[in-house]
Amino acid sequence: MLDPAEINSQADLIERTLQEIKGLVSLPEVYQKVRNLIDDPHSDIEHFVEVVASDPNLTVAVLRVANSAFFGFPGKIDSLSRAVNMLGIGQLHDLVLATSAIASLKLPNDIMPLKTFWRFSLFSAVLTRLLASQLKIPKSERLFVIGLLYEIGHLVLYAKHPELAKRAMELSRNNQELLHIAEQKLLGMHYGEIGAKLMAQWCLPAHFQDIVHYQPTPDLAPDQRRETALLHLVRACAEKYISGHMRAIEESVSADIWDILQLNAEQLAEAVEQALKAATEMEKLMFN
Repeated sequence: MLDPAEINSQADLIERTLQEIKGLVSLPEVYQKVRNLIDDPHSDIEHFVEVVASDPNLTVAVLRVANSAFFGFPGKIDSLSRAVNMLGIGQLHDLVLATSAIASLKLPNDIMPLKTFWRFSLFSAVLTRLLASQLKIPKSERLFVIGLLYEIGHLVLYAKHPELAKRAMELSRNNQELLHIAEQKLLGMHYGEIGAKLMAQWCLPAHFQDIVHYQPTPDLAPDQRRETALLHLVRACAEKYISGHMRAIEESVSADIWDILQLNAEQLAEAVEQALKAATEMEKLMFN
């Protein structure tokens, strides 16, 4: 039995980390510039191109993603201006946000190397978008970035409180329970809530925050139920196909997920196969 005082102490520690987040985990200047341009009614596409061009790493990432088979744009895109035009401001924002957020934190290799975290996140993002499109969930392209960022709470734990993260993993293994349940017992909150609080600090859209918050517990989601259920299922798939967990997907998800999504095992298997191929290609583009 965990000591309630210890749980409260650890919850307070996480809260203090999140309250000080601007000093601990701040998004790079390039992202802030993109956000400012989005809020500026007088900005045009060339202003966005100038901001991306000011960051060589981001320029390479944008060109590589625009040329990936996943987006399927015709012909080779060899100019930054065309890449930004083809991706659109919304997807450019999401790409800058995701790469900035994940790059802002340094992961200890004994918990999860950054490349492994990216592999998990890319697969999740691709599978989320594929399934959202297949299920005709509105604005399926915006779910791509939520799939990239829904593990951001774990990123905070791994980077800022690695010993607590390890204790939660050990508790999960010993009790044979899902990780978010162990985190709730140990920390007084799980990674979904931590991630949502961080997104609030970054002033990200409220529906991003809600989906990430309730993704581990979709039954409690007050709204965005299909989107939240979808991310819940996607994470179970990522644990199985990327992390190699032996637990069957059916044992890792809420029982009513299939009814909420109106999805069958054959549809999921086909989408997983496509996502594995697309995510592998995107990973090569981003890291090679």
